[in-house]
Amino acid sequence: MRLFDRLLKTIRGPSRLSFAISLAKSPLTMFKIKSLPSITGRKIPALRIFYFLTLALKKSPGLFQFRLDPTIGGFSELTFLLLSLDLRLDKMRKKGFRVVGKWPANPTDIYFAAGCIALDPFLFAYCRMIATGENMLATRGRGELAVDACPAQAAGYTAVTQGIITLDTFYPFIGPWCYDSQYCFEAMRYLVEGHFGEQPIDFSGKNSEEAFSYMLTEVKKCVETLGRLSGRQVTAEHLKAEFALENKLRGYLRELMDLMQRKTVPLGSLEFIMAIFIASDWLADPPAMEKTLSILVDSARKRVSRGVQGKGVSENPIRLLITGIAWGDLGLYNIIDDLGAVIVGSECVQNLFYEDISLAGDPFEVLARRFLEVPYTLTAEARGRWTVENIRKMKYIDGVLFNCNFGCNYQTTEARIVTDIIKKETGLPCLVTNTDLPNEGRGQMRTRLEAFIEMIRSKAKCNQGTVAKCK
Repeated sequence: MRLFDRLLKTIRGPSRLSFAISLAKSPLTMFKIKSLPSITGRKIPALRIFYFLTLALKKSPGLFQFRLDPTIGGFSELTFLLLSLDLRLDKMRKKGFRVVGKWPANPTDIYFAAGCIALDPFLFAYCRMIATGENMLATRGRGELAVDACPAQAAGYTAVTQGIITLDTFYPFIGPWCYDSQYCFEAMRYLVEGHFGEQPIDFSGKNSEEAFSYMLTEVKKCVETLGRLSGRQVTAEHLKAEFALENKLRGYLRELMDLMQRKTVPLGSLEFIMAIFIASDWLADPPAMEKTLSILVDSARKRVSRGVQGKGVSENPIRLLITGIAWGDLGLYNIIDDLGAVIVGSECVQNLFYEDISLAGDPFEVLARRFLEVPYTLTAEARGRWTVENIRKMKYIDGVLFNCNFGCNYQTTEARIVTDIIKKETGLPCLVTNTDLPNEGRGQMRTRLEAFIEMIRSKAKCNQGTVAKCK
């Protein structure tokens, strides 16, 4: 019997009273875990979430090497949604939902509106490696794909081919940003029938009519294909309803980033990145994530109003924006805080929440333009200027980190162009980093980060400076 089934049976059985008593005495009650709604239509009880976490955390030794702050409202629910993802997907598939693989920079609205479950297998597999403290998923995947494959892509490939997660199909939209993703999905074809949506490269950056017309055809073809898979006749109303729900989610992520810009920083770097990075694809359940983010953001609001600084955050920290690919080694975020800095902004693959999707007009056309406007589809120069525009909207930024993942030629090529534009337009110091598997090269990286942060302190002299002050 699967672990999740055993948990349910335990909670519903005679031991419920004794378990409730132990829960009342447990220090974990400070988490104030809430029940969550679900895309399946059934609530996930708070008691089930708590009991799952007490067992699942024992199987996640990798998490115990990090300094986390579970007293943040919503953080326990977020951890539950992450660690229970594979079990919840199994439950969803048994209820008739179809799971569709996608790439991180693809907006999820189109998949959920079509009645399917959007899943980024690469994010899931990378988080699994972090939780277990083992990198075998990536190592094995590289053995079958290529030795220089992106660690997330290699891990995701292994997770699917070894049956850790099951896809009913895959339908990523491919573009200029990642050659590994299409190759990785293509290599899964012997297990999963899949499709590709082709995203045209519009070098004009102005949504030319040719690019728009082609993208609109691809969007409609995707909706039709996914609708056949789920058995749903997808209408404009389905798309608009999904836009409205996910706009609420995007709004929470934007507000969280705004709260990180305040004088009081409510979250440490790790908790902030986990919320932004993990939540951006909604972990297969937008209704559950909407409730989770509402709790988390409300907790951050209260901390700001009360002047409560995030755990590990120094009194006047150097404030940094991270772009490129987020660090997969979560320990680096703790190191940032230890060095007297904090990450308060993110422009990584998870940049889809910066703007809502319009509810006006034809939703198919709106979605087509949305795909063309994703920053990762722009030229390096246009992406750099887009990043500069967002930096200028931020209250407190003292420096920029641009991370490249081993095996990602796209990020490596763009890094210098984008950071040169940022430095020229804002005067902010930038540091380009290169990372690979979790827990590797942390000592060397600490030395580089320490030197970068000290350089900002001594040269800019703006521990709480704005972009204007840092020029």
